[in-house]
Amino acid sequence: MLSAYKHFPVCTIIRRKFSLKEYVITKLMKRKFRVSNVLLISLYLSAVIIFFGCKKDPVLPTIATVAPANITSVSATAGGNITSDGRALVTERGICWALTANPTFDNNKIASGTGDGIFSVDLTGLQLATTYYVRAYAINSVGTAYGEDEEFTTLAVTPTITTREIGAVSWTTATSGGINISDGGSAITARGVCWSTSSGPVVGGSHTEDGSGTSAFVSNLTGLTANTLYYFRAYATNSMGTTYGNELSFRTSSVAVPSLTTAAVTGVSLNEAVSGGNNIIQNGSDILDKGICWNTSGNPTTSGPHVSAGTGTARFSADIDGLNPSTIYYVRAYARNSAGLGYGPQMTFSTSASDIDGNIYRTVIIGDQLWMQSDLRTTRYRGGAAIPFVEEDDAWKDLTTAACCWYNNTQPQAGSGYGLIYNWYVVETEALCPTGWHVPTDGEFMVLERHLGMTSAQYNGTGWRGTDQGNQLKATSTWVPSTGTNSSGFTALGEGYRYGLLGNFADYGVVGYWWTSTLHWDTTKALYRRLDSNEARVYREGVIFAGGKSVRCIKD
Repeated sequence: MLSAYKHFPVCTIIRRKFSLKEYVITKLMKRKFRVSNVLLISLYLSAVIIFFGCKKDPVLPTIATVAPANITSVSATAGGNITSDGRALVTERGICWALTANPTFDNNKIASGTGDGIFSVDLTGLQLATTYYVRAYAINSVGTAYGEDEEFTTLAVTPTITTREIGAVSWTTATSGGINISDGGSAITARGVCWSTSSGPVVGGSHTEDGSGTSAFVSNLTGLTANTLYYFRAYATNSMGTTYGNELSFRTSSVAVPSLTTAAVTGVSLNEAVSGGNNIIQNGSDILDKGICWNTSGNPTTSGPHVSAGTGTARFSADIDGLNPSTIYYVRAYARNSAGLGYGPQMTFSTSASDIDGNIYRTVIIGDQLWMQSDLRTTRYRGGAAIPFVEEDDAWKDLTTAACCWYNNTQPQAGSGYGLIYNWYVVETEALCPTGWHVPTDGEFMVLERHLGMTSAQYNGTGWRGTDQGNQLKATSTWVPSTGTNSSGFTALGEGYRYGLLGNFADYGVVGYWWTSTLHWDTTKALYRRLDSNEARVYREGVIFAGGKSVRCIKD
């Protein structure tokens, strides 16, 4: 029978303010039906069943995550769309996010009001160049519903870099670099320093290329011009572009005269020597000329004797020709560039000497004195007269005239440095040493000893005097035992001597004697110097003229 009322929505009927019974009766009466009480009760119960079957329980809301937008390096906009509240009021909605998929309340969240519909929130404080996952959420009385998992990646930025202060500035080079480098979230693929003579240098101009990465680096700026103001800054490049550090400036060094050192003098002979230059620094301008110059007065320049050795900064050597024998010379290397002439330190040397027999003697400068570096071995006076040779012991001890001999009457090997033995009758002629040279006086020996550190109280005394002056004079060989250092360059050999009273030879390799041209205060004797192999000091005393001793010449 209810089919007769299919045009009346049951739930609508029930919601009316009058009762179902009244509604049914009224309708039936209008249609002029006659209804029994049993029928009315059946209809009423059916309507109640339909009413309670029409009301449903609430469920979770229906929500969708809106794809993130407005993405920057540190922020983004995310949101959701609640299309159904699940028949229960949405009391909270918003966004949750994390670095892993399917974020929940246990991660990060931002609430955005209540109710259904579309909403959005701003995510801030994000890390650059980082992938995030977001989901919209909605809460009603049933629970929490999540939208789809969406992901997005924040943007990278250009790097940051600080320019390293300038260093090691020269005429054409300098050093700089970069520090405090951040890659901006994208790998640095190029970095270095750029420079220009105007402000704002860029990588399109002069620049270095110093690899990649974020570690500090040093750059070598080359090809610069002397005495020029430069602007420079570090740069770094990643996928987002190139960024520059703070701009700094510097001025290259002004051009100066070259600097160099003078090479040691070698190959010294009577008339020649060899020197040169090394460690040449052009100081901002090419070397146009280089060489050596020399004189006999000190601080030689190219206005005097000199020889050129070309251009450039390579080390060089040059021959010094046309020198005078037995002469002290001063030599300096020089180099010239656009700023002028530069000179190396002054070196001093002395040419060799020769005697009338043609023997060559190297010379040595000790203090202000010029000495022969080996003992005299001439067989003739400087005027050409021969000096008598006396070999027999008895003949020697009875002499009152000049004589000479080799130790043990055996001529040593050429170049050994050993000289002849002379009695003092030869020395007193004042014609023994070559022209320009003489046998040293007692006072000249004292000058030598004072230069080597002997005090006046010591060198004026007799016997063993001083401290280690004997060792300074002795050669490092020929002595037994060998205690000499030869730090003076005098190169005294242990030649022995010939005893004046007996005429015999003694103490080869153990003792050395050298005549002075000065008489002893007992005028039957002459003063001498003596060195012993096992004694560090110098002995001073007098001996009879017949004694046979070595002679070392000194320059006039």
